[in-house]
Amino acid sequence: MPTSPADTRRLFEQELQRRGIEFGIDPESGRHSLSIAGTDILVSLSNLERSLEDGDDVDRVARFVDTVVETGSHGTDDLSAEQLYWAMEPNDYEEPAEFRVPLSDRVDRVLVHQSPDGGAIHWVSHDMLEQLGLSEAQAQDKAFDNLASSLRNATVEWSDVDGVRLAYLSTSLPFKASLLLAPNLREVVQHTIGWPVLAVAPDRDFLYFWAAEHADFAGRVGAVTVHEFQEAAYPLSTEVFEISEEGCRAIGEFPIPN
Repeated sequence: MPTSPADTRRLFEQELQRRGIEFGIDPESGRHSLSIAGTDILVSLSNLERSLEDGDDVDRVARFVDTVVETGSHGTDDLSAEQLYWAMEPNDYEEPAEFRVPLSDRVDRVLVHQSPDGGAIHWVSHDMLEQLGLSEAQAQDKAFDNLASSLRNATVEWSDVDGVRLAYLSTSLPFKASLLLAPNLREVVQHTIGWPVLAVAPDRDFLYFWAAEHADFAGRVGAVTVHEFQEAAYPLSTEVFEISEEGCRAIGEFPIPN
């Protein structure tokens, strides 16, 4: 049976108590307040609630708490402009990111900071930019530059499916779907895949894309897109995106079965 918001809170708090992690409730936001390794963090349960829609999977709760602990343990002492990126994020969080640009009805482009070891991803705040000594415009430009650098270091791989090249990326970036936003995407993929391209990104680390001239091919990836979205720890969207000189936009969406 699907869990309710109250069930999600109960499961989350039980896991915190099992680990001996003290928590409170922030009076302003209503989010859970934790102190991890000296770092105070506020936790929204929106993502956890979404992942538990099909039942109270204890392993998913444990993995979510693992992520919270890992994020808190890194803190923000290791801030670096070289670790700023734009990331695709779902836009249904109770409290939105401070720096975000809508991409579709479901997804935002969010300014994030990745820890040097890749173990944690933080949404960038105004305080973080102040620590870095960067203006908002400088941080945004740097985030695009870093995406472009990651894409240059990635490998474009593909499989032939009935005459259509279905491509994916091999990269160390843990949120590879966001490479759709890299300003050099055309330069990297057009000679192998074509341009413009269509893509699906059901979670932050899952990406398929193919030449937009094969628009009907979208139907071939619908089932895997929906399955990945439903099973992912960090789901994004079941939308189909078109990436062209005009940018990234959603042109359709696969329905999620009830």
